[in-house]
Amino acid sequence: MSDNITLDARQGSVPAEQDLTLEVALGIARSLRPQLVAEQAATEARTTYSPEMHQVFKDAGYYRLLVPRAYGGLAWTMPDFVRLMGEVARGCMSTGWCLCLGASHALLVSSLWPKSAQDVVFRDGHVVIPSTARPGGPAIRVDGGWRLNTTHPYSSGSPYSTHYVGQAFEYGPAGGAPVQQMLFVAPRDAYEIKDDWGNTLGLKGSGSNTIVFHDAFLPNDHVLEGTMQVDIRSSHTSPGFEQHGNPMHLAPGQGFFGLGLATVFVGGAFGALDEYERLMRERKTAGDAGRAPVARLSDPDYQRWFGLATARLNSAQAIIHDTAERWMEICHRAAAGGEPFTTADDMMLNMMCREATRLAWSTVQDTIFRTAGSSAAVNGERMERAYRDLSQAWGHVNMIIEDSMARTWTARTLG
Repeated sequence: MSDNITLDARQGSVPAEQDLTLEVALGIARSLRPQLVAEQAATEARTTYSPEMHQVFKDAGYYRLLVPRAYGGLAWTMPDFVRLMGEVARGCMSTGWCLCLGASHALLVSSLWPKSAQDVVFRDGHVVIPSTARPGGPAIRVDGGWRLNTTHPYSSGSPYSTHYVGQAFEYGPAGGAPVQQMLFVAPRDAYEIKDDWGNTLGLKGSGSNTIVFHDAFLPNDHVLEGTMQVDIRSSHTSPGFEQHGNPMHLAPGQGFFGLGLATVFVGGAFGALDEYERLMRERKTAGDAGRAPVARLSDPDYQRWFGLATARLNSAQAIIHDTAERWMEICHRAAAGGEPFTTADDMMLNMMCREATRLAWSTVQDTIFRTAGSSAAVNGERMERAYRDLSQAWGHVNMIIEDSMARTWTARTLG
């Protein structure tokens, strides 16, 4: 990390957090892009972005974007949040993934947990909260709370985390069979972060380490009994809506989760497009039987490929932005006393995000990577890393569940 970026942030080029507008925040992210690109290899080797970059994000208020104003946060709208996260991912998809999945779950905590727990979690306003939805093991009921012995792999955003949100199986004091699942929030001193990330094909710098709880105690107000993150049923109220009055606290989780993944994915695809443009300006075509090599920038085929790829990625981005706006509209509908944010609403928004991801993936795979040239796929090249990152994300469980989600949505909608 260059000293200039860190120093500039501390000398005031980053505005006071309460004054952070989308335009200013996007400007910061764009100014960081050359540095993010230059540090991609180091980010992979470290398995997360640097402490200096973390400090820049913190100084800029990026971790407070979805924190309620009552706790010193910015309470941004969802469309603004996803736009900014996509811009960061354009410079480094691993960094965008780690940042987004660490910053986004402040909304989950401020929506579902009671004020007593929120007062503890948000007491200094700065939170980084990774989360996974798979139950990590047993939670035993004890006097005053719960005792956890659980393991949670793929906890993206964990290196700089202040808290963790996870699932566990509830057991009574006498043991026996699990009663149901619980959703919990835990402080940093309750868990260990294992040094086990970086061996996947891509997203090596996303800080998706395993989090482990060894006989950790959580008070009752940090636990939501009988609650599953992927099956939150919305209504006209929630603890967060009653406390903060923000309609965003009425939303369940799948549409929101899909938006985060999709904006990072499409941002990463735009990073591949940026590298494709550089190659067009600097390299020649391979030539063929009837033509000598020419500058790619003046070649009709490369001109067509670049134009179509740009249009398709712009279309993927437009899907995300429209989905975020629809998400907000449904939140406001529920807050105004209209139909609550239904499971069917949530599923459809998640599926729309997946289509944006699919369009971006096909654009990179079928056009950008295919025509970039074999030298762009050499280890350490920006295009090679972009392809690995996108490949890894394309295999995320949210992509795998599309068929079951589509079937369930249709059954719920058509009866």
